[in-house]
Amino acid sequence: MRVQHALTILLMIAVAALLVFVSGRYTLHADWTHANRNSLTPASQRILDSMPGEIRFIAYAYPGPIRQSIRDQLDRYRRADDSVSLTFVDPAEAPQRMRELGVRRDGEVRVSYDERDATLDDLTEQSVTSTLQRLAAGRDQWVVFLTGHGERDPQNEEPGGYSQFSAALGRQGLKTRPLNLGESPAIPDNTSVLVIASPQQSPLPGEVELIRDYLDNGGNLLWLTDPSTQDPMPGLADALGLQWQTGTVIYPDYQALGTGHPALSLVVNYPRHPVTERLEGLTLFPFAGGVSVGDDTAWEAASLIRTPARSWLETGELDGEEVSFAEDDGDRAGPVTIGMALERKTGPPEGDGSASTPAGPQRAVALADSDFATNANLGTLGNRAFAMALIQWLAHRDSQIAVDVPVAPDASLTLAPWETRFIWLGFVIALPLLLLAIGLGRWWWRRRG
Repeated sequence: MRVQHALTILLMIAVAALLVFVSGRYTLHADWTHANRNSLTPASQRILDSMPGEIRFIAYAYPGPIRQSIRDQLDRYRRADDSVSLTFVDPAEAPQRMRELGVRRDGEVRVSYDERDATLDDLTEQSVTSTLQRLAAGRDQWVVFLTGHGERDPQNEEPGGYSQFSAALGRQGLKTRPLNLGESPAIPDNTSVLVIASPQQSPLPGEVELIRDYLDNGGNLLWLTDPSTQDPMPGLADALGLQWQTGTVIYPDYQALGTGHPALSLVVNYPRHPVTERLEGLTLFPFAGGVSVGDDTAWEAASLIRTPARSWLETGELDGEEVSFAEDDGDRAGPVTIGMALERKTGPPEGDGSASTPAGPQRAVALADSDFATNANLGTLGNRAFAMALIQWLAHRDSQIAVDVPVAPDASLTLAPWETRFIWLGFVIALPLLLLAIGLGRWWWRRRG
C-alpha cells in the first residue's frame, strides 16, 4: 500500500511538472467576443502582409498595470506576424532621452517601419491599423478635390458634403485638400488623385485645359457626375473617350426591398475588377446615371458598377413614385453601367527625356453618381468600402484596397430614456430600501427571540 501511495504521489508530481512545461512552451488563445473583436480583422492582416519589413512598437511606460494593458492590445499584431515586436522603455531610466523624443505621457506608444515612425493616439485596432497604413505608404499622398464650381466640398459637414469621406481617407493615410483653380491656376505636382465631384457650373476653358494637361502628364482622376447636371467638361470627356448617358437609373424592386424611391439603385453583383473583388454585400447609388466608353479610346476600359438587367434609364420626370419603362419615350433598357474604370500605360513624352512623368499605368474612374459618398449616404450599406477602394486603387495602393477596420458593434451601450430611469430607480432607490428593510427585519426578529 505504501508503495502504491508513493507511486500515486510521484505520478501526480510528474503530471503537474508536465503541465507546467507545456504551458510554458505553448499558448492557446480563444476569442469569444462579438465578431472576434479581440482578434485582428482580415483588413489588418492584409496590411501586415503588405509590409515585409520589421514593425517595431516601442512603449514608454513605467513598470505596472499600464504595461500589461499595452501588451494585451498589441499582442494581437505580434501573434499575427512574427516581424512585429514590442519593446518597453522605462522613462525613469532615461529622462533626457524622453525629453529629446518628446515623450509627454506615461504609456505613450510609437511604431516604426522602414525608417519612418509615428505616435499612436490610442491602441484600438482602427487607430493602429490606420497608422500602419500611413507608414506603409512611404510618402505623403494627396487627394485633391476640385472646387469653385459647386462641387461636393471635402470640408462641408452638411448631408450633401464630403467631410466624412475626407476624414475616412485621412484615417487611411491619405491627405486631402480642396483646390480652386481660379485662385491657384495649377494642379500640385504631388497630387496622387484629382477628384471632380459633380460640378454644377462649367469650368473656364483654361481650367479644363489645366485638367487635360494633368491627364496628359499621367495624373490619376476620379470624375463623379449626376444625371441632373449636363456634362460641363466636354473636352475632358473627349480626352477620356467617355459618354455620359441621358436619364436616371430606375430600380424596379424598390417597393419589395423598401428603399423608398425607384431611383435608389441597389447593386450586389460586381464585375470582376481589383476595386470590387473584395466588396461584400450591397451598395446604394441614389439618382445615378449611366456612362459608356467609345470604341476609339486609348484607355483600357472595364465596368465597375452595373445595375441588374431589369433596371433601366428613365428619361422622363420623376415627380411621383409611379414610373414605368417606355422605350418609345427614350428610356433605355438595362443593365446600366454606372461606373467605368480606365487604365493606360504612360511614359515621358516622345523626345522629352523627362523623368518626372510617372511610370506604370495611369488610372481614372468615371462614375455617374456623386450622392453615394456624401455625408448622408457614405455610412449606408457598403458605400464607404467602395469609396475607399476607389481611391486606394487610383492612388496605386492596391494592397490596401478594402482595408477598412469596422468599429466593434458592442463597444458602446445605448439606453432608451425609460431604461435609464428604470436603472436609476432600481439602484438608487429600490435597492437601498430593500437592504434597509432586510436589516430592520433581522433586527426585529432578533429582538423577538
